[in-house]
Amino acid sequence: MIAALLLALAVQAQDTTRLTLQSVVDRALDTHPAVAAAEAARDRSTADLADARSRLLPGLSFDGAVTRFQLPMIVAPLHGLDLRNPPLFDRTPYQAGLSLNWTVLDFGRRSAQIRAQTALRNAAGDAVTSTEQQLMTATVRAYLGVLDARQLLAAQNRLLDALTAAAARTRQLEGQGKAARVDVLRLDAEVQRERADRITAASQLDVAEHQLAQLADVSFDAVHGAALAPLALADTSALDDTTAAARADVVARAVRASSDVRALDQRSLAARAGVAAARATWFPTVQMQGAYVDRGRWAGNYSAEWQVGLAMSYPVYTGGSRASAVERASADQRAAQEQARAARLTVEQQVDQDLAAIREAHARVGALASAVAQAQEVERIERLALDVGTVVQTDYLDAEARLYSARAGLIQARHAEIAARVDLARTVGELSRDWLARNVESLP
Repeated sequence: MIAALLLALAVQAQDTTRLTLQSVVDRALDTHPAVAAAEAARDRSTADLADARSRLLPGLSFDGAVTRFQLPMIVAPLHGLDLRNPPLFDRTPYQAGLSLNWTVLDFGRRSAQIRAQTALRNAAGDAVTSTEQQLMTATVRAYLGVLDARQLLAAQNRLLDALTAAAARTRQLEGQGKAARVDVLRLDAEVQRERADRITAASQLDVAEHQLAQLADVSFDAVHGAALAPLALADTSALDDTTAAARADVVARAVRASSDVRALDQRSLAARAGVAAARATWFPTVQMQGAYVDRGRWAGNYSAEWQVGLAMSYPVYTGGSRASAVERASADQRAAQEQARAARLTVEQQVDQDLAAIREAHARVGALASAVAQAQEVERIERLALDVGTVVQTDYLDAEARLYSARAGLIQARHAEIAARVDLARTVGELSRDWLARNVESLP
């Protein structure tokens, strides 16, 4: 926590600070309100569990009273009648004592409530993990979005500079009678179109940097003026095993480790315990009661005594309230079970989507790497041809534009593969700070 705060202060103090993915993720996890809210809900569930467990123990209370009556009232209760010692009367009797109450038997109601609160506490803990994983995924995507937007803007800046220079040269050649007016107009149109595209790219970068700044809880200037470390996967091998057994293994891992599924499973257990607690209300409750009471008046005459006993309570008729409580708890249990089953189906679908996205991104990286190599060779040939005058300048500019586009596409494909790996790690419940440190590298 201290390291993250020092990092944030350094980020805000220097416009040239270099941000890494790990530092941004740490900052987001330490400061984002969604995580704080989930942790507060977990703490609330822990307190509810402690409260439920406390009901298994006896309760001890101190009671005191001073009552003013219109007419004199007997100071202490009569346990016998002795005419030689008549009872005392006073208009302001005093009473103080210790009382003990302990539910001896409730046919499992408190135990069921403890099971329910335990499950809800576990679900709240899984919700914290789920929230952290969602935040890490969003932060990684925001970080990659800034890298993509900056790369696209840089490519468009280079292309705009090249087009502007070409238009200036063509205008000079036109003045010398060596270029046609249509060539000047064509290049001017390309320059204006590229300027419009650059405005769009700059706007997209502005949005991406604002989003990253909000997630990391730093100022926009801290992100806008900082260099972001490029990212690469530590293991770039593709997940080429498409057999049913391999898919089933990943799905089983995801269902077993997914924090979302675990949380809903715990809520299903809590709902089942809620049914048991509701059914226990059909049985009587037995309590042990004890007290030590001291009574008297202002003039003294205090008399203390103890008392102990058992009390049974059983509502004979509740107007259908108990039956309704059982039906409500049963409905909650069915809903929780179906929600947990739906979560398993969602995880299975997400695994298929993540695996497909990883394979698609990996294939695009390979294809675009070849496209970049070919575009570089075409650009080199077109440059040589332009130097010797065998091609027109627009042919070279087209080749240069294709090279810039291919390079930007390659970087975006690599970033898409990183994002897909992160998505799969979240789906199978493996995403954490340590996982990011092991699998996503910050390049120098």
